[in-house]
Parts: sequence; structure tokens; C-alpha cells
Amino acid sequence: MNIRHTFAYALAAALSLPTSATLFAADELPTPVSQVSPKYAFDLRRDEVEGKVVVSYIITAQGDVANAVVTSSTEKAFERTTLAAIKQWKFMPAMRDGVAVATKVRTTVNFVLPYLHEEGATTIAHASPKPVTALTTYAVGQ
Repeated sequence: MNIRHTFAYALAAALSLPTSATLFAADELPTPVSQVSPKYAFDLRRDEVEGKVVVSYIITAQGDVANAVVTSSTEKAFERTTLAAIKQWKFMPAMRDGVAVATKVRTTVNFVLPYLHEEGATTIAHASPKPVTALTTYAVGQ
């Protein structure tokens, strides 16, 4: 086993990712440059509605988001604002052998009202997209 594979398996174990071809597709994973927060509608906050939206998309070789689609959600009312926000995100693209490449990712956006939870969740959590084999949490709420 060469050092590149050893490193990839160690990285996958550290991130709790399954090892797959997706992980090996890039030498460097994409990194966020700008992430607009999804809007948490006033009536949903007032009614104390929390939820989760999972979005799959491609980060192009230019660092833009393309083909964003909701793959699942616990509350349909969060889907439109989540997609609108994610479509505005910008990234440093994934790199393979020194060349920018498109990467398919999946991100989970959690709409959370911290005052409803004893431990008091972080208001906004930084999220980095992961290869399609993983989920990332991006918490929204106040």
C-alpha cells in the first residue's frame, strides 16, 4: 500500500468517512470561501419548528455550486431558503494533480433553536462540504 492510500485511509478514519473512489478523486478537497446562511422564517421560529435539509450538489472547477437538489428534509418549508443560500456559496475547488476538478458533495443544514436545548447549540456552525460519502452539519438559528 503506497503512502497516498495510507494517508487517505487515515483521513477517512479520522473523519469517519467510508473509503471510496470519491475520496480519492481529489488530492485536496474543496474549501468554503463564502457561505450565505439560509433564512430561518419568522413564523417557523415563532412556532418553534426545527428541521433538517440534506442537499447534494456539485462544486465546479471554478468553485461555484451547480445542480443543487434537496435529497431529503424533515420540513418542506426549509427547502427553498436552503437551496437559495447554497446556490450562492463559493469555494476553492477540489484539486487533483494540481488541476481544479469538479466534486460532488452532500451537505446537511440543521435549523435549530438553541434555547429549546439544554446544551445550547452554537448559533451558526461553520460547514465544509464533504465528498458525497459524508454529511456535514450547518446549523442555523438563534
